[in-house]
Amino acid sequence: MDFVISGDSHGPVMIGTLTGFPAGLKINIEKINEDLKRRQEGYGRGKRMKIENDKVEIVSGIWKGITTGAPISVLIENKGKNTEKEVRSIPRPGHGDYSSYMKYKLPDLNIYPERNSARWTVVLTALGNIAKQFLNLLNIEIEGYVESIGKIKLKNDILTEEAKEYIDNAKTNGDTLGGSVKIIVKNINPGIGGYSSIFERLDSQLGQIIMTIPSVKGLIIGNNDFSLSGREYHDEFYYEKEKNKIKRKSNNAGGIEAGFTNGENIEITVFLKPIPTLAKPLNSINLATGENTKSPYIRSDVTVIPASVVILENAVALVIAKSIINQFGNDNVEEIARRYNSANLSNWNDGFWQDHTW
Repeated sequence: MDFVISGDSHGPVMIGTLTGFPAGLKINIEKINEDLKRRQEGYGRGKRMKIENDKVEIVSGIWKGITTGAPISVLIENKGKNTEKEVRSIPRPGHGDYSSYMKYKLPDLNIYPERNSARWTVVLTALGNIAKQFLNLLNIEIEGYVESIGKIKLKNDILTEEAKEYIDNAKTNGDTLGGSVKIIVKNINPGIGGYSSIFERLDSQLGQIIMTIPSVKGLIIGNNDFSLSGREYHDEFYYEKEKNKIKRKSNNAGGIEAGFTNGENIEITVFLKPIPTLAKPLNSINLATGENTKSPYIRSDVTVIPASVVILENAVALVIAKSIINQFGNDNVEEIARRYNSANLSNWNDGFWQDHTW
């Protein structure tokens, strides 16, 4: 399974294609649209989200609402148009304007936000929801919540009046805010991932997709207290005989060991920087003249932390679904579910070495 996303931030549509996805999954389009709405409505969003009314259109890979095994292509219309009419030569600190120009050399900085903008995550959210619907068949759930916005710590995504006031003050001061988000994957079997290629490791795949999301600067899987000793940190085993399951007394590893799921919840903390476009601009330079100046203000959010939760959930869903499909096949969802659910704790003394010794 793989996917590709195309489309410009202010072009007519954003486009996504999901390949290698199995047949037989009944797609609930309203669930996709609900996640698109979550992405739009996070507190601290800017004017662009008041313009957009994101709805998904699936144009291939679906027959009577059911996936066929063919590539699934989705379209989402852009209503927001580019407000910058003149050639721009002043880069914004923290944005991709200058670094992209140094690679592509096209002398108009308005070009580069078309791809550097987070608008493409609308498609990531839509495709990720399809993956999430597949994972729900396997009883795998993915949920996320805001842990912090700026200096404000939250509990289980409860956006307090204090936090809203903090965001409002940042807006009044022409500033922006970063923060952190927690993503949890529940009820996933052990043994998902691989080591044939180093990039088959599940934590490697998760890091790759999460780090593509604009504003993300890092992530930690599991406990972030690295002052713990090995005796304190590593998760001891115990056996649940009634359920024939091996469990852990703690989950400091965050559900992943050596690139494989270990049967505990996957727990990821993601850290995002503040939005780089400030209403009270920072110092910059005019690339056309070499003069010191202020960076321009272009329509933007105050914070994307609440809105990023659903983006990150669905990005993680794509990675988990891809790993499971690569491991158990991409033919039919019912066949995959049967294989996945039958992969229980094996009998250690099953005669393997007697059959494979010569």
